[in-house]
Amino acid sequence: MVPRKINRVWRLAAALAILLIGPAIVFGQERGSDERFAVFVSQRSGAAELFMIDLETRQVSQLTNTGRGHLSPTIAADSRQIAFAARTGSSFELFRGELGIAWRTRRPTIVGLNRLTINPMDETSPSLSSDANWLAFSSGHGIELMRANGAGRQIVVPVQQVYVDVNPIISPDGTQIAFVSNRSGAFEIWLYRRTTGELRQLTSNAAVLGGLSWSADSTRIAFTTAATESKLRGVAIADAAGGTFHVLSDQNDSNPSISARGDRMIFTSMRDGDAELYLLNIASGRVDRLTRSMGVDDSAVFVGEPARPARK
Repeated sequence: MVPRKINRVWRLAAALAILLIGPAIVFGQERGSDERFAVFVSQRSGAAELFMIDLETRQVSQLTNTGRGHLSPTIAADSRQIAFAARTGSSFELFRGELGIAWRTRRPTIVGLNRLTINPMDETSPSLSSDANWLAFSSGHGIELMRANGAGRQIVVPVQQVYVDVNPIISPDGTQIAFVSNRSGAFEIWLYRRTTGELRQLTSNAAVLGGLSWSADSTRIAFTTAATESKLRGVAIADAAGGTFHVLSDQNDSNPSISARGDRMIFTSMRDGDAELYLLNIASGRVDRLTRSMGVDDSAVFVGEPARPARK
C-alpha cells in the first residue's frame, strides 16, 4: 500500500502514472551525447526528498534533506537549472536553483536556490522549457505560466468549477502547454498555444490518467492510459499535431523521462511489487531496474548535458 503522505503528494502533483515500454520508437533531437545522471523523488529517508542517481554505476546521492516533502522535479534540457515544489508550512510552493559544479560526485548540491511563489494555496507540477526561460505550473487559479525567475506570472487556463485541468507541461520549444482535462467529458490531453491563446483537444478516447511527457523535439507526448486490454495502467504515445495515439505497454509503468537523444527512458514501475525506477533502451527494448529501496522512488528526470562538438 502506498503511504498516505505519498498519496497526497501524487494528488497535488496531479501527474499520476505514465509511460513507455515497448517498441523501438526514437524521439528525434540532435545531440552529441546523452545524459548519465537523473534526479528523482524518494521516500527512502522518510519524507519525500530529491535524490540523484548515476545511471552507469547506480550510485544514489541525496540532494535535499529538509523533511518538508518535495515534488515534481523538472530540469531544463539545455542547462542544469532545476525547479520543484516543496512543502512550506501548510502549502506547496515552487523553488528554482541550479545543480552545483560538483553534481557528478557523490555529494551533489543545489545552489542559488530561490523561492518563486508565496501563496496560501498549493502550487505544484512545475515544468521548465528547454532554455530555462519559462515555467508552467498548476495553482488554485488554474494553469499558470511565468518567467523562470518568478516574474510575469499569468493565468493561461483559468480554473473552472465544472472542469478539472491538471498536469501542465510546457513543450521543450516553449510554444505550447499540454495538460490533462475532462472539459470534453472524459479525461484527455489538451493543448494551449501561447502565440494565439487557442485551446484544443488533442486526444479522443485515450482515457488519459496523467503523467504527460514531451519528446525533446516537441512532436510527441507520452502519457498514462486506462485504455488497455489488461485493465492495468498502460503507456501510450500521441502525435502532438493530430492526436493519434498508440498504446505501447500495460505493465503498470508510469512517469517517464525521455533522454535528450531519444534512445532511453527512465520510468517508474510497480512490476515487481514496489514503486522503483527502471531504465528502458528504446531501440532494443531492454529494461534494467535502477533502484531498490523500501520507500517509493518516482518522478525521475534526466539531467541535461549540452551537446559537445564532434571531434574532427
